[in-house]
Amino acid sequence: MSETESEHGVHESHGGHKHGDECGHESRQHGDHLDYLHDGHWHAEHDDHYDEH
Repeated sequence: MSETESEHGVHESHGGHKHGDECGHESRQHGDHLDYLHDGHWHAEHDDHYDEH
């Protein structure tokens, strides 16, 4: 299983924050999407929630 196909858990308490170019969080490329460092965890938008990587 590749890194982009691996299972990721849903981050339950993300609040109303939306990550993006000017959100202020560090980002990194993760396969075909960006992860954002938020509260010590890497998050990625997925459908209507954020996955914790």
